[in-house]
Amino acid sequence: MKKTLGFCLLLSVLTACGQGTPTKDEAGKAETSTSSADKMSAESSATLLVWEDLMPEGEDARLAELYSEFYEEMEAKMRQQMTLADAAADAAQEEGAAVTDMITEGSAQDTMEQIGTFNVVDSLNGEKIRIPGYVVPLDFSANFEYTEFLLVPYFGACLHTPPPPPNQIVFVKSSTPVKVASINDPVWLEGIMATGKFTSDLGNSAYELNLSKLEPYEY
Repeated sequence: MKKTLGFCLLLSVLTACGQGTPTKDEAGKAETSTSSADKMSAESSATLLVWEDLMPEGEDARLAELYSEFYEEMEAKMRQQMTLADAAADAAQEEGAAVTDMITEGSAQDTMEQIGTFNVVDSLNGEKIRIPGYVVPLDFSANFEYTEFLLVPYFGACLHTPPPPPNQIVFVKSSTPVKVASINDPVWLEGIMATGKFTSDLGNSAYELNLSKLEPYEY
């Protein structure tokens, strides 16, 4: 039962990570189409990427192992908390006091750590690339203009769900503010990629993009 639950939870997280951006098959179709995005990519000589391209060989298996280990540890902690909560409930009942929630909203137990590695595809370092994704502002601005933000593969990452792995987040820097009308809508980004360790309060990244172009994503 323990392994089954952990595996189910793992599947749900990995499934979520695949939502919102093109799959390998979809990217293959895009490369053979005559869409404006393909033409612009060809004209700028940027390498068109999908998010799987940021994962080095064997990283999928490593990530699955890390999630499995995390959920096994989480289940063990939850069982321990339930044991402590049962004891607290018995004591509170004897004293006529109320029992507080096992996990307080906003506490350390109410957050999920970022799981994954900083393993990268070395050949992307210094490469001019083009990639779709969703913008996550590091500092919400009244005029929706940013010089630094995160790019993630699916909507809500780092805000409403746990952060994706570091090698599935791109830290984006722009020399001039760029306007992002809505973080609900995907965009195309183009620029020079760098590999390394880039930290932020919302999630750490194994990639940094020196932005040269931001455009709406056209389906």
